[in-house]
Amino acid sequence: MVIVSSFKLNHNKSSGIFTITAEEVICCPFCNDELVYRDSRLRKLINLFGEIKCFFLRRLRCVGCNSLHTELPDIIQPYKHYDSDTIQSVLDGNPNVSACAADSSTIHRWKTEFTEAEPDINQRLASVYTRMNDEKVPIAATVHILDRIKTKTKRWLAFVMKLLINSGYKICTRFAFCPFPSPDTVRSRSKNETERGKKDDKTIKDSS
Repeated sequence: MVIVSSFKLNHNKSSGIFTITAEEVICCPFCNDELVYRDSRLRKLINLFGEIKCFFLRRLRCVGCNSLHTELPDIIQPYKHYDSDTIQSVLDGNPNVSACAADSSTIHRWKTEFTEAEPDINQRLASVYTRMNDEKVPIAATVHILDRIKTKTKRWLAFVMKLLINSGYKICTRFAFCPFPSPDTVRSRSKNETERGKKDDKTIKDSS
């Protein structure tokens, strides 16, 4: 998965389906190699008022490690049905949340999941800062990184998701992140996928 924040939104009026045209170049978050188009997948997105839009999102393959990444516009929150601005409004306690189409149990789950994941997100942000600037964040400041981003960035949730995911952290459904894969893990994954492809080719030949 990779996230783009600079994109053109396209709408096919006959099908009603949206697509995006990225206006920025994103490399593989695992090995920093080039991403090329493989195929597309359908994704539904719900806004604050319950309106549903359908997106055809590109799946990109890394030419280096062979990993697959769905290209998401930053209006889509990974693994959530509602858009990122709606979820941020709920987390911020915005007054217009009363108009949110999501039921109370869903809203409660968003808040609970994010509260539980917040310490981990702060740690990941500190790690990204260290990698980008070769300078460690003081331990005392680590717990406040997300708060500082919230005060300076209007769409802070979309910003944080893009920063972490494009830095190689895999997001889970509960806003938690998996560790950045080591180079050995990336090479092993690529080797396994290559061997699996050879086996599939052999099976097809044997059955023909």
